[in-house]
Amino acid sequence: MKQKETPERWLLVSLGNRFRGDDGVGPYLLDRLRSQLKENADFLESGNDMVTLVGRWKDRQVCLLDAVFSDEQPSGDLIRVNGLADVIAPSVCTTSSHGFNLREAIDLGKALDSLPRRLEIFAICAQNITCGDHLTAEVKSGAERAEQELLAFLQADTGES
Repeated sequence: MKQKETPERWLLVSLGNRFRGDDGVGPYLLDRLRSQLKENADFLESGNDMVTLVGRWKDRQVCLLDAVFSDEQPSGDLIRVNGLADVIAPSVCTTSSHGFNLREAIDLGKALDSLPRRLEIFAICAQNITCGDHLTAEVKSGAERAEQELLAFLQADTGES
């Protein structure tokens, strides 16, 4: 009897600072997903540490959760990007709390042969990144939509319910 192959676990990584308003949407979303996915994924709250991230994501399937600023989209909107195949807009690469941006982390990963096998980016358009641990209503609503979309994505990818 052939044993069913176990799907590879995804690494879910939040970027951002949970104490800077909407910049905390990544950690907020990671907390919500951790409570639902438990042992079905690995979790990393990376904060602003893009260099450590490059070492942790090598050869993994990775979903990044982050806040971004966009002049084209309203706060709370979800931007989904394949980080290895799509051209990443500058707005997805920079939020004010990261010293080393996502595009630079991907470039460093290429140079060090330390890229993930897959890199899905779920970025929520932010409005306010002042000090405080509260998300704006639009961003919180966007995070809840992103959560449902990410759960559906993972379920479709792994075949689990």
